[in-house]
Amino acid sequence: MTARDDDDRLSEEQKNAISVLASHNVYAKQSKWKTFRELPAHDRWPFFVQHFLLGTLAVATALAVVISLLVTFLTKAPDPVLSVQAIDMGNDSVAFDKLRDGFLKQEKIKDNRLVHVDGSLSLGDGQSIDDSTKIMTMVTAGQINMMVADKADFATLHQRGYISKPSEVLTSAQLRQVADALVDAHGKAVKDPSAAVGLDLSKSGAWTALGLPRDAVIGFSNVQSGKTYPQRFVRYLRFS
Repeated sequence: MTARDDDDRLSEEQKNAISVLASHNVYAKQSKWKTFRELPAHDRWPFFVQHFLLGTLAVATALAVVISLLVTFLTKAPDPVLSVQAIDMGNDSVAFDKLRDGFLKQEKIKDNRLVHVDGSLSLGDGQSIDDSTKIMTMVTAGQINMMVADKADFATLHQRGYISKPSEVLTSAQLRQVADALVDAHGKAVKDPSAAVGLDLSKSGAWTALGLPRDAVIGFSNVQSGKTYPQRFVRYLRFS
């Protein structure tokens, strides 16, 4: 097809418009935004697509990211001041809520998200889900401050290096107060505080009052973020 054929397909109005634009572009030396405003209505959208659409999309995307980050920051739950993780005690969730609420009341903590007491994780026994990897990650990150388990699982937790001795967390006075509850990694009573690994929860008034398992031991885990609340939780448990 020749240029003459193209010319024949154009209307007189189109030919005149091309002629005017070819001879003198009135928009050549002004801003694109001013040009956009001065264009006829039917020419604005194509001009917008060509000159502004990509920039507008980029700004909108950046704004959406900023808003998303802001919403996430404002709605993010606060980090707990204390996290107590029990092993294979998911059926005791109601009692754990009561245990947490009692501690919140004692410490006058109004936001219940600041204290976490849970029993849903498992070490796996061939039949249940094995959360060992998750537990290791949470302990390493300091998301678990205290751990509760029956004697067999407590020995496993200690063997894996998740448990800190009471003598590393409690003061001398506090160790004397819980002397009758001190046990080794297998849940056997010990007299020497330096040999103790955990505390026998059958000696805890707050624990047994809620009907929680008596064959359970509690120990400290990663308390690098602070010993205050783990120490206060031991006091709340009322060991005799």
